[in-house]
Amino acid sequence: MSAGGQTSRSREIPAIRRVAIHDAAHMPQDYSTTPGGTLFSTTPGGTRIIYDRKFLLQCRTSPLTRTPPNLPDIPGVTRPLDPNDAIDTNQPEQAPNNNTEQSAGEDAQFEMDI
Repeated sequence: MSAGGQTSRSREIPAIRRVAIHDAAHMPQDYSTTPGGTLFSTTPGGTRIIYDRKFLLQCRTSPLTRTPPNLPDIPGVTRPLDPNDAIDTNQPEQAPNNNTEQSAGEDAQFEMDI
């Protein structure tokens, strides 16, 4: 009993409601977070992972989270790909192969008679 003499009434647990989600855009941004800011998830093996908001904010200011000096510029890895750069300028041009004719004694490597 409470100090004021009031009793609390119990309520039923609401029924399970299932919603089909076909696109990740329909998921809320704060999925798997608590109102206090704690993030939680599970691994494919079923291990529960819980990250406290305070711990994540401390990790954000850690020196380990900074970009290393002298990091090479690799499109698609260290920087996003530019859709206007359709041709990769780092690859050498291939010379056209004019040796399409085979000599009389040379057969194709995997030629078979059926």
